[in-house]
Amino acid sequence: MEQFQTSALALQKHLLNLRQQLATLDAQGQQDKADQLATLITHIEQALAGLPLALVPPTLQ
Repeated sequence: MEQFQTSALALQKHLLNLRQQLATLDAQGQQDKADQLATLITHIEQALAGLPLALVPPTLQ
């Protein structure tokens, strides 16, 4: 279970980094890249939302 929690924390940190990168791209006016990244983030979030509650660790928001 420790491995699972560690992976969940890493995923949460990765999503945070992606959201920060998205904000940076938006601020720089790089809309094409920002749109691609937003799509990727949405797909990741949809996959997480589709997990059974028993698999969703308490660390994920």
